Amino acid sequence: MEREKTARLARQVSLLLREYMAVQEDLFKPTLRKIVRLPFFYTPVDYRANCLKLEALIQELGAVKSAIRKGNPEGTQPEGKFLALLRGYVSLMGTAAEKLREICGRLEERSGGAPYSRQEYKIDMAELRQIQKKHLDAGVALNTQLKDLDHPPSE
Repeated sequence: MEREKTARLARQVSLLLREYMAVQEDLFKPTLRKIVRLPFFYTPVDYRANCLKLEALIQELGAVKSAIRKGNPEGTQPEGKFLALLRGYVSLMGTAAEKLREICGRLEERSGGAPYSRQEYKIDMAELRQIQKKHLDAGVALNTQLKDLDHPPSE
């Protein structure tokens, strides 16, 4: 049963990662509809909708983190090690989502006329990239542990 619960949490985190990546892609991926500013063709980024998606994502990540804490299997068991890494991964994803929400909010304000300089944007993006690098490294460790779960070392 513990393995099923662990697998369910891992699948949930995977879905949340897809949601996070979809928002990030919507914000930053250049598309022809964003580049060509013709009235009938141009589609502006909906910063408000993306902020709301990120806020919901942050809430869901908090719920996953709580569920991981409640499961609290033995740290020496493979599932326990995996869940400990998953909790760290979820924390880093939450930090990245919060920073991305902050940037998105600033971009929304800027589209309404508020100041948000190119320099401020560059600093915010550099901070986001640092967080994302840590998140990616945690993902690599998580994948390694997942392989160990699937193929435990023979004794």
